[in-house]
Amino acid sequence: MEAVMVRKKLHTFIDKMPDNCLSSVEPLLSYLARESVSVIETDLTDEEKKWVKEGRMQYKKHPEDFVPLESIQ
Repeated sequence: MEAVMVRKKLHTFIDKMPDNCLSSVEPLLSYLARESVSVIETDLTDEEKKWVKEGRMQYKKHPEDFVPLESIQ
């Protein structure tokens, strides 16, 4: 299926989705869109949020130091 048609179909799904489901789908779509995911669970402490931010900065600088999730079993 042509990419434009798939995008339209996905937009339709999102438009029809109940509001209470949107927050469940957003992290997945952010990941798939390869955005720099800035969504951090709201129940993290300030210290935990700092660790996540530092980890993301470290990953940007040295991605070779990280183990891909797919390789963990």
